[in-house]
Amino acid sequence: MRQPRYYFHLSHGHSVRLRADDRPGADHWPGQLFTALSAEVARLAGADRRVPVGHHDGLVRPLADRKAALAGALSGTDVFVALYAPGYFNKSWPLRERASFVSRYADPAMGERFLLPVHWVPWPPGEHDSERVAALRLGAGIPEYAEEGLQAMSRLSLYRRQYRTLVRRLAYRIVTLAADAPRPAPLAAAIDDVSAGPAAAGAIVFTVAVLAPTRLDLPPGRSAASYGPAARAWSPYRDLRRFPVAAYVADVADRLGQPVRVVDRPADMFALGQGAALVLIDPWAAATPDGLERLSALTGRIPEWASVLLLADRSDPEYAARGATLHATVADTLVTAGIARGRITLLRDADRLVERAPALVDQACAAYRRNAPERRTLEP
Repeated sequence: MRQPRYYFHLSHGHSVRLRADDRPGADHWPGQLFTALSAEVARLAGADRRVPVGHHDGLVRPLADRKAALAGALSGTDVFVALYAPGYFNKSWPLRERASFVSRYADPAMGERFLLPVHWVPWPPGEHDSERVAALRLGAGIPEYAEEGLQAMSRLSLYRRQYRTLVRRLAYRIVTLAADAPRPAPLAAAIDDVSAGPAAAGAIVFTVAVLAPTRLDLPPGRSAASYGPAARAWSPYRDLRRFPVAAYVADVADRLGQPVRVVDRPADMFALGQGAALVLIDPWAAATPDGLERLSALTGRIPEWASVLLLADRSDPEYAARGATLHATVADTLVTAGIARGRITLLRDADRLVERAPALVDQACAAYRRNAPERRTLEP
């Protein structure tokens, strides 16, 4: 299938979606800009309005391979539009989007030529000053742009005229640059193959650990539909089986700006002591032949600042028949091992996971800052 050509890709710190009808509030205003910008680019370029002229990763179907989809889209994109904000520079995902686009060119200066930064939300002086200077060029002669940022201008009717001027100006620059873009377009590097730059000082590595059966060691009578060749492939929710839960939680942590890793082998569980951590446990693990032994070994690795998430699907017929009992067994085993019940959360459906995941990641990071010995020694 031929890769579509896009005049522009709009980059910002998108929220993570599991379903097509998820509409995170943080994505509303970038979505409004994308719609207005697409219409103006199509008008200037004389493009067929039925064919998309732009792309952003919020358009990637939930549960699709988002990284592969994005690399494909960036490979067919002429101009990269970056909505700079404090969160843009604190999150690895948008920075890797940018690095993936620039990587298409052997000469980084050529990649930078096709990058259009936007002053979306102001950030403190003295930080990312070169990006600020580049982003402010769009707003020459419009002082409100430097003072408020384009996001505030998009929300406030007071600035409607200036906002429309900036959208038209941005669209004109996109179309002008796209006319000089190379054909065929160079391929973008995979997101995992590029670096977002050095981690910010004090950045916390976030570990997602998984204890779950695989298809090779399922409990007797347990359906294999939720499992794969490794524990990290476990997908407990029946309507989301193509998106492993560990990958989703890691994606949330990544979007919140945390360097993240997923571990599911006993030999790698030492990583739990090296940063903030969230341990995902399938109660059915306790029903495997060596499940309680593995659970006991894992509890010995869980540091005092880590949280535990027990995941189950209340709509799974096997949960009512046996899963609820296994949940109680796992919870009691964890408490007996010294893990307070307040550190154990049970989520029984995907909606609750979507709702709670960002807060759970934030709480795990806060607990690490409060309780990790090396962190405590740094307190004044």
